[in-house]
Amino acid sequence: MNLINGLEISNLMKQESPVFILGAPRSGTSILYRVLQKHSSFKPKNCQDATGVDLTESRVFREPYSVFSTTSNAFKYLLCDNNSHEKFTELSQYIQHRQRLIPGKTSLHKILSKFHLVKIREALWKLNYNDLLLKLFFYYAKQARGSNRILEKTPQHIFHIPEIKATFPQAKLLFIYRHPVDVFSSYKKRLKIQENLDLKNSKRRWIQVRVNDFCHLYAKNINLALAEQASHPEQLMCIKYENFVNNLYGEIKPILSFIGEAYEEQCIPANDTHKSDWKVDTTLFDQIKTKTKNWSDYINEDDARLIENELAKVMKKLNYSRYT
Repeated sequence: MNLINGLEISNLMKQESPVFILGAPRSGTSILYRVLQKHSSFKPKNCQDATGVDLTESRVFREPYSVFSTTSNAFKYLLCDNNSHEKFTELSQYIQHRQRLIPGKTSLHKILSKFHLVKIREALWKLNYNDLLLKLFFYYAKQARGSNRILEKTPQHIFHIPEIKATFPQAKLLFIYRHPVDVFSSYKKRLKIQENLDLKNSKRRWIQVRVNDFCHLYAKNINLALAEQASHPEQLMCIKYENFVNNLYGEIKPILSFIGEAYEEQCIPANDTHKSDWKVDTTLFDQIKTKTKNWSDYINEDDARLIENELAKVMKKLNYSRYT
């Protein structure tokens, strides 16, 4: 890598305030991502999809060592722009060389993400040059996407907040959450669709979650977000899915204000004239609905009751009523 150019870019990107959307899967992160991409600051002008929106999850804080691969989600986040990816790869050669010498780096990263060792995680992240690496990555991602400001959505990045903040100290984090019974039933709905489409088992694995495991993961997600909001309210905002879809106009204004953007009318979507061709969710670009399904169509009352019993304390924190 040309170290001087890399450091210049790093110093430039350190001043930026990218926006990262976090949350549990099936909690509305894609809807929020879609709405914000209509804003002029975040619009991916180079997106070739008929909808003008790209919902790729980069996963780069979760999988930092995948950014050099042209088969990774990181490359898809670059809108598969070979030119930008080649420039990024060339400029980061020194980092690649350094990281090849680190044994077990991927496993260590996964293990550390399970523990609240903020200072240690930040130190190791920088020691491995991952902060510099992702500043370079997002510098070229902005160019590839044609965006004025970075907007990224990977729900699992909730477990990588220390790494995000070590890379972008001025980052804004949006965490969207939803009633746990609706989230779990959405898992089951998605699983049913993917089974009907006969997708490979590897593409279903993340939604084949057991009730007890789901409860543990849901509570962990929420508690991490609430703790971060309590300690850094200027940096992380929690958004209730039900409020968002029931009053989009009223909810989007404070969200935009929180991330430092002016309200723009085009953020309120009507039915998109271009349907998504993504067979897993062909209605993703329909007008936002207050209700997309009945939970009882996908899970039984015993499972719903178990979820509400296990998550009673968390639901109380979020002011959710029981369905059972």
